[in-house]
Amino acid sequence: MRKIIAEENDNPVATMKERIVNESIRLFLRKGFKGTAIQHITDVLGITKGAFYWHFISKDELLETIIDKYDEEFLQKLYEYINSLTTDFVSIFREYHKYINEYARSNGEFCVLFVHLAAEMAGSNSPAEIRIKGVLSKYLAFIESLLTKGKDEGFFPEEYDIIMNAHIIIAFHSGILLQWYIHRKDIDGTAMARTYRDAILYGMAKNPRK
Repeated sequence: MRKIIAEENDNPVATMKERIVNESIRLFLRKGFKGTAIQHITDVLGITKGAFYWHFISKDELLETIIDKYDEEFLQKLYEYINSLTTDFVSIFREYHKYINEYARSNGEFCVLFVHLAAEMAGSNSPAEIRIKGVLSKYLAFIESLLTKGKDEGFFPEEYDIIMNAHIIIAFHSGILLQWYIHRKDIDGTAMARTYRDAILYGMAKNPRK
């Protein structure tokens, strides 16, 4: 396995494609997708447009690659990990919360970018918006299944609206990411994440923690 990984990392084609993706994440976050031209990307990387088009047929394909990267590297692995757990709802929710915050701590710009792209593409009816909606629909279904477990265990009251609260959790998550990113020099990220977790868990619980 180590030998295979080393060979892949030494592959100049794979390395350049990864560099294009990573630099585009930074540029899209600063300038927006629409405000970033391919020329901006090639200038920062010091490559020709021909080199860019060797890896991506268009800026739209690059965007789709970034969206898929978020889905595959973050969300799909999150689902696999959480679905492997067999403990009670609160323990699993804490693990879920820990996972997403540790990922955001290591990939802050990438996570904020996805929120930014979702907002930028909203209402465009573009292939990118459709792709983002597909990613978020799977995430919503995952949160719903998590909350259903909590309701089945009696953690939430009978009148608890699982679908609405799943939307609220995703909205909170997106808003928290933006708030943290804007004020990251002034806010204790760990304390903010813990407060967000407790607001979700105990602000809506059947029997709030004393």
